[in-house]
Amino acid sequence: MSQFRPFLMFALLAGSLMAGPASAQTLEFEGAWSPEAPPVAPVMAGYVRITNPGTEDVVITTARCPDFGKVEIHDMRHQDGMMRMIKQESLTIPAGEQIALAPGGMHLMLMKPQRAIKRGETLDVTFETAAGESINVPFEVKPQSAREQGGQHH
Repeated sequence: MSQFRPFLMFALLAGSLMAGPASAQTLEFEGAWSPEAPPVAPVMAGYVRITNPGTEDVVITTARCPDFGKVEIHDMRHQDGMMRMIKQESLTIPAGEQIALAPGGMHLMLMKPQRAIKRGETLDVTFETAAGESINVPFEVKPQSAREQGGQHH
């Protein structure tokens, strides 16, 4: 029996490695883009439509991008007669629903650029969920006028 033990351990290990995570990607991202900003701008924005086709809510806890020192989720809200940007600690995508991160509403704030970023480049943004999932989403840098040309969809 001892000669079969190493084989059994290998088979169990290989089976668990091939099984992968308990669930496949739980969110779908569409139309990810960032408006081009002047090279000296301390921040850029990120916009994307996020769909949760699953049967359970998914909570995004963090976003990061190697081209920026910090990435935050912000919401624009009317408060005390003024529009204010309010940092969100997380973003819940309800089961079966879609949320748009769009100009004038919820959006990503890409802060402390590590280099000059130009139109036509792609920013690699990684979203982390409360369940420990990491989802990489490419954001295309487009001219500011993309907003009028359909860069924003609901």
